[in-house]
Amino acid sequence: MRKALRLSAAIAAVCVFTALSPAQIQTTKAASYKEKVLHAFTGGSDGGETTDLVRDAEGNLYGATSLGGNMSGNCSELQGCGVVFELSAKGKFRVLHTFDFSDGAVPNKLIYDGTGNLYGTAAGGNSACQNQGCGVIFKLTTDGDFTLLYRFAGGSDGSNPNGLTMGAKGNLYGTTEGSISSDEEYGEVFELNTSGQFGVLYSFNGTTDGNSPAGVIQDSQGNLYGTTVGGGDTSCILHKGSGCGLVYRLDTSGKETVLYSFKGRSDGAFPNSPLIIDKAGNLYGTASLGGYEKGICHLPDSPVGCGTVFKIDTAGAFSALVKFDSTDGNYPGPLTEESDGTTFGTTVLGGKGCCEGGGVVYKLEASGKESVVYEDFNQKSGGQWPIKVVKDGEGNLYGATVFGGASDRGVIFELTP
Repeated sequence: MRKALRLSAAIAAVCVFTALSPAQIQTTKAASYKEKVLHAFTGGSDGGETTDLVRDAEGNLYGATSLGGNMSGNCSELQGCGVVFELSAKGKFRVLHTFDFSDGAVPNKLIYDGTGNLYGTAAGGNSACQNQGCGVIFKLTTDGDFTLLYRFAGGSDGSNPNGLTMGAKGNLYGTTEGSISSDEEYGEVFELNTSGQFGVLYSFNGTTDGNSPAGVIQDSQGNLYGTTVGGGDTSCILHKGSGCGLVYRLDTSGKETVLYSFKGRSDGAFPNSPLIIDKAGNLYGTASLGGYEKGICHLPDSPVGCGTVFKIDTAGAFSALVKFDSTDGNYPGPLTEESDGTTFGTTVLGGKGCCEGGGVVYKLEASGKESVVYEDFNQKSGGQWPIKVVKDGEGNLYGATVFGGASDRGVIFELTP
């Protein structure tokens, strides 16, 4: 259920690599940002192991944690069911909601509608399913008023939802990791409209059409775009017979088109973060492995790679914009695009060598130039495994780490240029 577990398994493989070789590309090291920890999670009532942050117009930050909070009952087996929190622009931390399993457990990243409402999913919880539950969709005001919008039943509606996106008409779209489209669970794409009606738009069969979707985005015509971690080209060098993931489009009639299947070589493998789309309609995303196949990014018997940033243009052409070599990062996560075409991203490892580097924050300019803007994450104080950053009007970056800090439950940080 927890993606951190899947991430841990992949990183465990990465950390048996050989010694670092010279960089495959020239990457600028820009040591011009200073980190300040705004909150260090304890894993108790304030939660721990946070998701992506969202920021409102006043500078308040919101996020969810996958554990901590309520430690009793069913939540005790999960080390807490998680919380939703606010860190105000003045630096005051408060918990907006504590999950108790009946209303969800293990919440994912949030979205903000700009009018004081937060929306999200919890991958587990509710009494519809056995063990850790099937998950829910919820709404939460910034004043703390919580509403359950949908409870997954683990049948044709799927189970264990990922993060949401909001369409132009206010409908919510997302994906599940489980379904009953066959004897196996390969995931679905769903819609929850503003009237509260839930519908499955597409069920994956786990082969050439994909397996384990990782969230969707919507374009101006109503088409949905997403990635799957598995499925696709069965010749993929890193996952032969099962595929290394793909990028797909789902049109308004529910028809899926595979835009690209990863080969597990210089193009990348296992894209497990949502895409972003620019004003021209080009798609950008990250693949967690693949890319550079030498030095620390290479196992003795097979190429693995440290991940890529990729682009699919409006004509459907695929290109790998960045091939990480660990000095500039290893295992990239979600991207954030600015209005000027600059993109910021993070990697959970790298920067100072495998298993020693606590991850980096990097910038990718519209010209294609990549620069590392911060690489000094550490487990004890500054956090480790940074995830998606957001920027304010003054150029400061805000984000969170999954681990690190005094209690090793992650931190919220600010990077000041």
